[in-house]
Amino acid sequence: MLLIVRTTRHRYIVPREDVATLRAVNRRPGNDHETDENQSSITVELGALLDPEDVSTMQRRHALIIPLRRRTIALLVDAVDNLVDHAAVQPLPPLLRERLREPWATGALIVDEHPIVQLDVRAIARSVLLRRTHDAEQK
Repeated sequence: MLLIVRTTRHRYIVPREDVATLRAVNRRPGNDHETDENQSSITVELGALLDPEDVSTMQRRHALIIPLRRRTIALLVDAVDNLVDHAAVQPLPPLLRERLREPWATGALIVDEHPIVQLDVRAIARSVLLRRTHDAEQK
């Protein structure tokens, strides 16, 4: 099963099996990147991570919960919709894959005559954790 996740400006496709849990959350004022009290989870705005101009103002959000070995990453989006199981996602051609800054896009699917990029949310979660660890070591 695939999920269509929506940010303020974009739609993306995410394999459902890559997301452990979907959770409704309320925004905490001023916290776009936060870590909970026991340091076990990190919350990040997916839209702003992929496109700095894609910043949500919604108070009620959806969190894609991605468990990693040491921490859990929660990627915040505006909405989540289900998509049928048998959708045929086309892999990105090697020429495009080689030019990406991050290896997060894995394919695309045409939905309502518009291409939607498929994301590897586990790779995004690992990158978020690595950046957070690197930033903490620099302090």
